[in-house]
Amino acid sequence: MLALFNLFLDICLLRKGPQDVPASMALTKLCLLAYGLSSLLVLLTQAPAPVAFLQVLLDMMLLGGLLYLGLILHRHPKRFEQTLSALTGTGSLMGLLALPLAIWIDRQQPGGDIALPSTLMFVLMVWSIAVIAHILRHALETSIWLGALYALGYTFLYWTLADWIGPQTP
Repeated sequence: MLALFNLFLDICLLRKGPQDVPASMALTKLCLLAYGLSSLLVLLTQAPAPVAFLQVLLDMMLLGGLLYLGLILHRHPKRFEQTLSALTGTGSLMGLLALPLAIWIDRQQPGGDIALPSTLMFVLMVWSIAVIAHILRHALETSIWLGALYALGYTFLYWTLADWIGPQTP
């Protein structure tokens, strides 16, 4: 388990790529579970449980669906397991880093200063998009700029659709 943590940490630090993740359906399922749980915990700080659960399902379906479509269009469908494991494994780590920040922001008194946790959350979001771009660049064999464009497109599409699901206040 420590080896997997180190692998996903190395991917987050842009030292390794999705090609370094073992192709294993069991690992993909484990990463999806961890990603779903970490995402749910973060979303529960800002949304009611049913809304947070639907947003997590949306995220996972959108991530898997767009990834598969992108891999087919770039003629690399066999990379799906490794790439999805890399995205969800690193996403789980990012979620664990975001959780204390989300709790910090949520626990502030009305009118309290949330500048520091909000800035840290923004930095984490930018880092997360950079990691997604890094993974997609390797998986799709494309430039980092196209990977970044895909990562931003996925992120903004998810935010738009998630806002339609429900309010962001518990």
